[in-house]
Amino acid sequence: MKKLVSASVVLLSVCSGMAICSGALAPVAAAQAAQGQPANCGSITIKEPAEYNAYNNAISQSTPAAKAQAIEAFLQQYPNSVAKTEMLGQLMATYRGMGDVPKTLDAAKRLVEADPTNLRAITFVVYLEHQQANGNQAALDQAAADAQKGLATQKDACMSQGDYDTLKSAAAPIFYEAIAADDEAKKDYKGTIDNYTKELQSYKSPDQTTQIPGLLDTYYLGQAYLQEDPKDLKDSIWFLTRAAQFAKPPYQSQIESAAVYWYKKFHCAQNDAACMNGNPPPGFADIQQLAAVPANVFPPAAYNPTPAPPPPSPADLAHQAIVTTTGCTGVTPAPPPSAPSSGAPAPAAPAAAPATAPAAAPATVPQACTDNLKNLALSDKEFILSNGTPADQQLIWGVMNGITAQVPGVIVSATTDSVQIAVSQDAQQSNKADFTINMKTPLKEAPAAGTKVTYIATFDSYTQSPPMIIMKDGELPAPEHKPVTHRRAHSR
Repeated sequence: MKKLVSASVVLLSVCSGMAICSGALAPVAAAQAAQGQPANCGSITIKEPAEYNAYNNAISQSTPAAKAQAIEAFLQQYPNSVAKTEMLGQLMATYRGMGDVPKTLDAAKRLVEADPTNLRAITFVVYLEHQQANGNQAALDQAAADAQKGLATQKDACMSQGDYDTLKSAAAPIFYEAIAADDEAKKDYKGTIDNYTKELQSYKSPDQTTQIPGLLDTYYLGQAYLQEDPKDLKDSIWFLTRAAQFAKPPYQSQIESAAVYWYKKFHCAQNDAACMNGNPPPGFADIQQLAAVPANVFPPAAYNPTPAPPPPSPADLAHQAIVTTTGCTGVTPAPPPSAPSSGAPAPAAPAAAPATAPAAAPATVPQACTDNLKNLALSDKEFILSNGTPADQQLIWGVMNGITAQVPGVIVSATTDSVQIAVSQDAQQSNKADFTINMKTPLKEAPAAGTKVTYIATFDSYTQSPPMIIMKDGELPAPEHKPVTHRRAHSR
């Protein structure tokens, strides 16, 4: 009978050699490295000499590849060994040291199967599943389900309460991040906000939220507030601004531009040119100063940006765009008065608006009005369709329906038969499609999300809620042909 000291899976010792140990997993490795075990849990007794020799041979290999091979052989030969969990833990650490992510994940899953309360192994499973999901919903669902198990995992008998608390504290942000990402993919923005918030709350030090992954998830939290209906601009501005204070170039300027854009939406009156054109706008520097304090993970009491005065209703603005067009005075009735909105959240569509566009504009519209409405910017036409009264919608759709136009935007989602793109600036900032283009012939390959594109297509229909303009017979613009210059040959 052989009695030997259990070799702990000290993750910190193999951390430096593998990319997956950086960032999120480093605190887990440190927590494990620091912990000890009660005396009655520190040894393994192997009765059979052959099994002991195989065990000793596996753990004494000098190279990672040989050690992994020997451990795999041991586990195959002795699947019910008392050293099974110990060997799986060493196998997970060895594969991590080799930089083999798929085998690390496989070993971690096998360890969880053998020891369902092994919080360290669960943490690695969740982290690697999340990192390898690449937007696959089933994979994200699995990572989130395993994260829920991790949050519910109780202390095992061989761990002190202090060590368990340390490890749980290090693992919690990884679990909440995986659940939030799954919620975001399913467009459950309430759940997304709740779990990214819990993630940021779970970091032991506020300084951790100024580094990846906490910093990145601060940005995602700000984006999630923009996906709510109506948008929560005040909270979104805070988290976007905070992310910008600690981000590195070139992301810092991109994030800050988004924060400034939405701050102007929230704070600046539409007719206040000084505020709208300010760079930065009045009051934004104060927000930057607050957000740059590491301890201010969440908005402090001093964060209280002033909302803009109630603007004209969207229906009023849409109507003004119509009646101020040359030749269009009085062609449609003014919208009924509506209660002013507070702050700057996105307004809801008028309740009386039709879901689908009517076929043509009113017959009594002067030709000069029709001709000039055709020259309105596409963004103005889209705004009228999304927010105007039925009469204003009917009028503008009458000059759009059946017209073929060139439409630039950014891909939100796509197949070879149909693409959804964000055309307006609001749509692009929110990453929400406002145009659907059904292709005339299938594309050879669906464009990736985020790709800038331009299509030629024909206006076909639209919906007001959710706002969407549908176009048919989409195709790529014909390539420009440069004129060929023929040069006369010089005689000698």
